[in-house]
Amino acid sequence: MKIAIDCREANTKAGIGRLTYSLISEVIKIDKKNKYILLLSDEDAFPEIKNKNVKKLIFKGAKKAVKKPYWQFVYLPYILKKEKVDIFFSPNNFVTPPFFQGKTIVTIQDLVPLVYKDYLNNFFDKIKYQLRVTLTAIREPHKVMTISKFSKDEIKRLMKIAEEKIFIINEAIDKRIYQLKPNLEVLNSLGITKPYILGMGGMEIRKNNKRLIEAFISMIQKNKEFRHTLVIVGTEKSKKTPSSGEVVIPEGLSGRVMFTGSVSDSQLATLYSQAEIFIYPSLYEGFGLPPLEAMSYKVPVITSNSSSIPEVVRDSAILINPKSVKDIERAMTKLIKNKSLQKTLIQKGLENIKDFSWERAAQTLISEFEKLIKDDGKI
Repeated sequence: MKIAIDCREANTKAGIGRLTYSLISEVIKIDKKNKYILLLSDEDAFPEIKNKNVKKLIFKGAKKAVKKPYWQFVYLPYILKKEKVDIFFSPNNFVTPPFFQGKTIVTIQDLVPLVYKDYLNNFFDKIKYQLRVTLTAIREPHKVMTISKFSKDEIKRLMKIAEEKIFIINEAIDKRIYQLKPNLEVLNSLGITKPYILGMGGMEIRKNNKRLIEAFISMIQKNKEFRHTLVIVGTEKSKKTPSSGEVVIPEGLSGRVMFTGSVSDSQLATLYSQAEIFIYPSLYEGFGLPPLEAMSYKVPVITSNSSSIPEVVRDSAILINPKSVKDIERAMTKLIKNKSLQKTLIQKGLENIKDFSWERAAQTLISEFEKLIKDDGKI
């Protein structure tokens, strides 16, 4: 069986990039029987893979906007036909090859732009997204991979895709982050002093950090003895999505709320490891990996009680109503004051992350590959 995989995002730090690298690395490690063609962009994201059953094809600039249509509608069909591919799989959302006669597995991580109509603030981005959704529905993929039961239910509800076509692969922690050792010089270089509360996602509207900042300011004003800073990974403005608006920070507290901008994996590892609390009040997540990453660094977590997040963190985090500033504030205050609760959540978090494994995810994906071919009568 010959399987082609879209690996264009494998060397990026975005969620799709981390999923692509971790999942495909594990698939190749496990499966020595089937043949794989890894479709790469600009450079080899898997230099450690030298298996005889793996062929790598690099298309320079495949992620650039001007070349994306050519890659998907010309290059991809040509390669799939030339290589006589049986199955095409892309961890990228909604990538389907035209004119392909083999089997296709489409990934749908979440449906944020369908749920939040203003999520994409560019008219052409909205059109492109809707076109991808429509083409996926028209072409009826043989299988759809998603990353949580919540997302599976959303796909059934919003896209009317049959349940038997959808399978779930839970994400896990990217070993490239977890294996990095903290470097305290990172905090000095970013101007961060301890203790601090760590947030994620900048001011993207879905990440809900406007309410987090409001809750933090209220908490600091009521508890003068708290010396904490709120550190948010990301930027104060988002180019791709509308920001959640400006927050007026009272005079005297301006240095207590900080944005790091984009950070490297090494910096991120340190930021996680040195935080007293990690808080993730996101409004909507297909999976929500950051809480698991924080747990792996022995940091207690506060996060949302909505979308997929409760099925990921279970009882290992304090769950809050992300739309309630008061609820966010109460949770932070409670956790700062209760060191015993912090220790309990850290221990529960370490137990929780054991249930999320890229090896298990890879085995599920390989099984789905084999089911497709068996259903076709080829093996």
